[in-house]
Amino acid sequence: METMQHTVTKSTTHRGETIREAIKASGVAIGVVADKLGISRKTLYNKFKESSIPFSFILRLGEVIHHDFSQEFPHLSKNVKKEPAMPQMPASTNLFLPFDGEPAGTPKPNNMKECEAELVALQRKYIALLEKFNELLLKTSAN
Repeated sequence: METMQHTVTKSTTHRGETIREAIKASGVAIGVVADKLGISRKTLYNKFKESSIPFSFILRLGEVIHHDFSQEFPHLSKNVKKEPAMPQMPASTNLFLPFDGEPAGTPKPNNMKECEAELVALQRKYIALLEKFNELLLKTSAN
């Protein structure tokens, strides 16, 4: 009895399944991948169902998850034009909230000892805030 061998060619490769497996193997969370691609998680999950995803999208995905898709798609080369990334909000380097402000005369630590002292002071403030928060929780849960 003759057995048939199944060969996968580039025309029969389901691109959505291929990218899903690559993302899974990369260990990068779906949400992170979607964010870096500038799309929603739902859109990414929908891509998994598509059998003919543009190679430009696959190249961008490969950059995000650090995967070379030329193994799965040998004809895929760096010559394929990438889709432009979706516009994203510029990352703010300022970690202050709008109502936070640094007093004008606050000195910056100059050495390790000053940094450690500032860290201890911040830790004490943090613990004090946690204690106040716990007190408020107890008061509100008692009512």
